[in-house]
Formats: sequence, structure tokens, C-alpha cells
Amino acid sequence: MNMILYKLFQDNPGLAGEVAKFCRTVPGYQAAEADFASQADQISRLVGPECYLPFEAAMNAQLAYEARAYYLFGLGLRRELLSALEPDDQSPICASTPTPTAMARKKASTI
Repeated sequence: MNMILYKLFQDNPGLAGEVAKFCRTVPGYQAAEADFASQADQISRLVGPECYLPFEAAMNAQLAYEARAYYLFGLGLRRELLSALEPDDQSPICASTPTPTAMARKKASTI
């Protein structure tokens, strides 16, 4: 089960391409991307590439961790999915925090 979840949520080589394709359809994304590129170029010219490139690498690494956290949390969808996959919500990930679906099931079974 853990390997299935790993493949589903982390080992997804096509994810970057799918996200890029999706972002191109989001209104305002391309303008924001162009604005960022313009600002980054301006800062790079001001401070020089020897200062800007390490900064950009550090910022990208931090943002990648944050983006991964948002992806893994999935705004609650991940917990719901795990609950649906595990009978009686026995998944170690779900066991400590019951999902709304699990709480509704428990309430319905006591009525």
C-alpha cells in the first residue's frame, strides 16, 4: 500500500509537464510569469549573476519544498483519498486525524 501511495503522490515524472500545461490555461499566469522574468532579469543585471544565480537557486529550492507540501496536503483531498482506500480509516496517516467523511460514517453508524 505504501508503494502505491508513493507512486501516486510522489513518484510522478509527468507531473511537472502536466502542471506547466495547466498553468498555461490559467488566466493571468503567463502575464505573471513574464513579469517575474522581467523583474528577475532586472535584478540580475543590478547585482550581477554571481550574486543573483545563488539567490535564485536558494529561492527555487525553498519554493519547491513549499509547493511539494501543498501538493502532498492537497487541501484535504489526500486524507479523503486515503480514507477511501483504507477500510475503517485504519491508515496510519489517517488514524490520527479523522476526515469529515470518516466522522460522518461513524455518526451514521451510531444512529
